[in-house]
Amino acid sequence: MLTCLALCFHHKRFISRRKRFCFQSGLNVLIGPNGSGKSSLLKAIHRCKDCDRQEGAPTTYHYFNSEEMNPHKTHRYFKGFAGSVIRARSLFSSHGETLRDVLKSYRPQRGDCFLLDEPEVGHDLSWILKIRRGLDELARSGCQVIVASHHPVFWAKASVIELKRGYLQRSCKLMHRVTACQLPRKQKTAK
Repeated sequence: MLTCLALCFHHKRFISRRKRFCFQSGLNVLIGPNGSGKSSLLKAIHRCKDCDRQEGAPTTYHYFNSEEMNPHKTHRYFKGFAGSVIRARSLFSSHGETLRDVLKSYRPQRGDCFLLDEPEVGHDLSWILKIRRGLDELARSGCQVIVASHHPVFWAKASVIELKRGYLQRSCKLMHRVTACQLPRKQKTAK
């Protein structure tokens, strides 16, 4: 399980001018405006050999983004019989359905770390809630989950890591203003 990550020289320039990030067990959510480095941080965790990872135990990292869930590129990532099923289904499924199938195909081990870059992209609220329940299930099974997300569904009961100071407070104020507005009434259709 990843406890801390000290960024290398390259990543320090692109990620919110912070040098070190610490993570909790369970669900961690990276938040910040576009361009603050959420995706870059996930990629640094997953791939960068120069960033210094501190792990409580040896950790296997599983990285997912919308590019990997693209039905035309799944052959690069998913092998064997399960991979064949996922590739075939992804041709007729949405990004969210493909993500669900991929997560279901994994046999997570205690201590694995799942990195998800904006899993809410292209989904309605019911799918986002299903994804959140799946991530909570992974966390309960002893896996660590690190999500980069703009969606408040992922923020609740998670360890929230702000890449830009004050972002959470500003976002909550904005959500309060939006939800305080009256929703338009459903219009009657002419017969």
